[in-house]
Amino acid sequence: MKFMVKVLLLPLVLLSAFFALMLKWTLHLSAFILALPMLYIFGCGLYTLYCHEWTKFLILLVAEFGCFVLIFAGTAIVEAAEWFSGWLAGLGGANE
Repeated sequence: MKFMVKVLLLPLVLLSAFFALMLKWTLHLSAFILALPMLYIFGCGLYTLYCHEWTKFLILLVAEFGCFVLIFAGTAIVEAAEWFSGWLAGLGGANE
């Protein structure tokens, strides 16, 4: 019976593992792409601090925080997909 469950779950396990892998690669790529604008926003924030332009600094601070939230949310989604893939793989039972 466990063998039948494993055979029936195999396509779903493979699909979820592939989905988790693609999400991880996408997160890494987007983190590299998002790093340059974040560095630029940080530099502009330092300049606005130096010039005492507080409203512009607040706008840049919110933009920087938004970038961090995007990366954090992406990481949470990838971790959830990997957890689901592992949970689904463990549904078939241990290999005996």
